[in-house]
Amino acid sequence: MSDAWNGPRRPVVPGTVGDLEWWTVGGGPDADWPARVMLWERDGTTTAWGWFNPPGGLDWFVGDVSDDEETEIRAEILDWQRLQTLRAWRERILTATTDAERTAATEPPSMEAWALESSSEESILRDLGWTASDTSLSQWVQRLDIDLDPPRVPDGYTLRHVRGPEEFPARVEAHRAAFAPSRITVEKYELLPGLDHYRFEHDLVLEAPDGSIAAFAICWLDPVGSVGEFEPVGTHPDHQRRGLGRVIMRAGLRLMREQGIRDAVVFSHRSNAASEALYRSAGFDVAAIHRQYALTIEP
Repeated sequence: MSDAWNGPRRPVVPGTVGDLEWWTVGGGPDADWPARVMLWERDGTTTAWGWFNPPGGLDWFVGDVSDDEETEIRAEILDWQRLQTLRAWRERILTATTDAERTAATEPPSMEAWALESSSEESILRDLGWTASDTSLSQWVQRLDIDLDPPRVPDGYTLRHVRGPEEFPARVEAHRAAFAPSRITVEKYELLPGLDHYRFEHDLVLEAPDGSIAAFAICWLDPVGSVGEFEPVGTHPDHQRRGLGRVIMRAGLRLMREQGIRDAVVFSHRSNAASEALYRSAGFDVAAIHRQYALTIEP
């Protein structure tokens, strides 16, 4: 992913190292990573990967290869996804304990994958019979070769970073409130300090007057690719509509710029009007649209 940001596709690269590490947290400490991540290598160098998200989702990336090689590799990734989806479907059937679970498990399994609009990956999916869904993501990018004013922190709030693991329960509580329903747990969050690109100093929070966490943003800095990503960004429902998201993002942008990062990136669901408005107000522009495709398969 770092190499891709140094290549011709910049800034339209579908993710950063921050995505990979945040997905690792989402998988939890007991994730079966050999079943969920597959690498494609050439001459000892990783050229592509597939990231399976049970029960049928896929994130994928193919590096700079020829058109014929890309078509071949993506077909192999989709074949692997199909096998993993069927395996997950059969497991749901075997572990179903209620009538509702048994009924849901016997429905034909469905696969999902993301594709950049007007790209080769989109053409490949369409040629293979995949159908575009209504779900899409905006990829927002901001150059950091500009002056950035200090964030204007509202009276009573304190801008700081997570001090250490002892604050993880409060940090998770704020996340779960902002993204309810959420699958993030303290157990998962405790994986962060062991990851290459996580820093307590980059896990920014706005502390409310009562000492709780009102807003937050993790900044993932990749010095090799010279790109920084916000993932996730959120505000507790009790503190929304006060401009806190923009404040914390301004702090993150300044942090990235001070570290010599060239571009900042953030993704949002296009159906989320609040997020789209926040990133636009923070100075980002849409660089690309990524759409989800789906395919129902026969077991």
